[in-house]
Amino acid sequence: MASITYQRLHTLLHRTAIRTDAHLTHLNRVLASSAGVEALLCTLSYTLLFLHSRLIRLLEKRYERLALAFVIKASSPLTGLATLAPPRTRLSELCAGTRALADLIDDFRFFTRLWGLVAIYGTARGNYLAPPGDAVLKTLVWARVLENGAYLAGKGVLRGEKWVARGPRWMVLSNRFWLAHVLVEGLRLLRVRQLRFNEEFGAKGGAGVHSFDGGEVKIQSEALRKKWYWDFYANAGWLPLTLHWSFEDESTVPLSDTWIGLFGMIPGIVALREVWQQTGE
Repeated sequence: MASITYQRLHTLLHRTAIRTDAHLTHLNRVLASSAGVEALLCTLSYTLLFLHSRLIRLLEKRYERLALAFVIKASSPLTGLATLAPPRTRLSELCAGTRALADLIDDFRFFTRLWGLVAIYGTARGNYLAPPGDAVLKTLVWARVLENGAYLAGKGVLRGEKWVARGPRWMVLSNRFWLAHVLVEGLRLLRVRQLRFNEEFGAKGGAGVHSFDGGEVKIQSEALRKKWYWDFYANAGWLPLTLHWSFEDESTVPLSDTWIGLFGMIPGIVALREVWQQTGE
């Protein structure tokens, strides 16, 4: 009996080791691409933000209970209660650590975009010398330049009162351009659905783009149909976030960290899923 139990345990551990090795090897392939790194960090960043908001809510409730217990037991009434510092607990340390890690990941994601500044300059130069017919594409190129300039000013790299004053305004403008792009992408996806998914994603023309039968458009590909849904989910996740970040006055922004984390996880998971499939064997 003992030998049978040992054999089963050995088989289970062996299968677990094989699966773990396969997943880690696959993850290594994902992280070997810049798209994989960005997708993973995006998912982690928004997941940590959502987790932090829930932990903060739990911590607030715990502090409320502690304050109520203090008021009941105290011989004097509420005087001086507001000056008490909140106690440091494991939960408060976990909240602080979670937010710090989320901010660190966000800062890293933003910093890595600076490596593309030379490519951005080349694209911006090309747009200036030969502007594309697509006005949205043109504005998005300049929006990216504004966003990186605002980031450098916010980090104190670009010095001076003018740069500091321009930073927040540039960031808002960049996010408004991004919002416009998300809206246009949403309209494009709706048009693709209207055509029964009969469009090559990202392609101009393509075989079978106009495939009619009896006056009706046929579904070109089941893979394109599935991809449409994932693209739609990602775009829908970005929409409330770009709207949220388009507000210049932070006191009027509509979304809490909980909703930002939830909406942000959607495009992160979609991108991570796509890279995971592309790097599979």
